[in-house]
Amino acid sequence: MASENSIPLSLALQNKQIVLDFYRNVFEAQNPDAIKDYVAEDYKQNNPHLPAGRSGLEELVRKIFEGKAPLPLSAVPHREPELVLAEGDLVVMAVCFPQPEPDDPSRTYPFFVFDAFRVQDGKISEHWSGINKIAPPKHLD
Repeated sequence: MASENSIPLSLALQNKQIVLDFYRNVFEAQNPDAIKDYVAEDYKQNNPHLPAGRSGLEELVRKIFEGKAPLPLSAVPHREPELVLAEGDLVVMAVCFPQPEPDDPSRTYPFFVFDAFRVQDGKISEHWSGINKIAPPKHLD
């Protein structure tokens, strides 16, 4: 039974959909211009290895997809998240990006990227990332 102070499940599901739409429309579509549709202007980045604020995120995504035109979204996600959990205003997502084996580049191993988001008033307002400066993935495509 939900307590009087709990956030309705429907809001958690809406927040989950916002994060999934952000992931698809920005990263899968390679479209930094879509960031403003999903990310609050006062966005807080909690990973010290990533640029601060929405403008920093836009700059980073532009750099990642530099020279590439935005892509139309396919009917099926290119890389389906392995895990998406939503509770209240928090959404946690894990995506697998296979990485080349150091001793045998013809093989890969699973590398999971974990991201947590806070969604407020229909926009992503805060982000935490599992990627760190010491051991970044070789590629995220």
